[in-house]
Amino acid sequence: MRRRRRNTGWIWIVLTLVIIAGIIGAFFWKIYSVKNNEEFNLSYVSQYLFIDKSNEEGFYVVVNGSKRTVNILKIKNHTFDPEKKQEINFSSPILALKILGEMFNVDSNYKYYVVVDTGKIASAAKKLNVNASSFDELFNVLSERGLKIFDFFKLNSILKELRPETTLNAPSIAKLIYSLGNFSVRFKDIPTLTKRPLSITVGDSTFERIYIDTEKIQQLKNEIGG
Repeated sequence: MRRRRRNTGWIWIVLTLVIIAGIIGAFFWKIYSVKNNEEFNLSYVSQYLFIDKSNEEGFYVVVNGSKRTVNILKIKNHTFDPEKKQEINFSSPILALKILGEMFNVDSNYKYYVVVDTGKIASAAKKLNVNASSFDELFNVLSERGLKIFDFFKLNSILKELRPETTLNAPSIAKLIYSLGNFSVRFKDIPTLTKRPLSITVGDSTFERIYIDTEKIQQLKNEIGG
């Protein structure tokens, strides 16, 4: 009887050690799989466009690992470039990203967009145990907080809050949070001639446009892309 008890005891000890080793292995594998993904690679330039449908405002974010900078530009819907005659329309986020990249001469490896209402911003922030009701609040909080080790296990739940209108994935979210906490973060507004859109009627069609200040924007181009 004693031998059986001893043998049983050793079996439970071994099983416990195997389970602990498995948990530790899974823990570090999760972190490794995100950090070693190409889309987390800090040597690549990444572009993000975060659109708040409730307030009709967006944030164009450029992460440049070689310069160790995160440029965050606030932009309004219907912003119009009079030189290239191109409009940034939030109903077409892919096209808006393309226009912004060309505007600031950003050669980017990866591009992402998010289109949500204000409520989803707050819900996503809570997944990281922070309070933020807007994207600019969230970026400010994360620039002070940075990426924590347990955030790697919250990335998928954040994605669920941001879906369906997003092309983000776990590595791209992790890269942004890490960069906000470790790089130089610069917040600026895209300079415009008016704060509110102008209504322009052409024939039977009416367009809303906020014209970019082409003189002031040149400095931003030099800082961000070249």
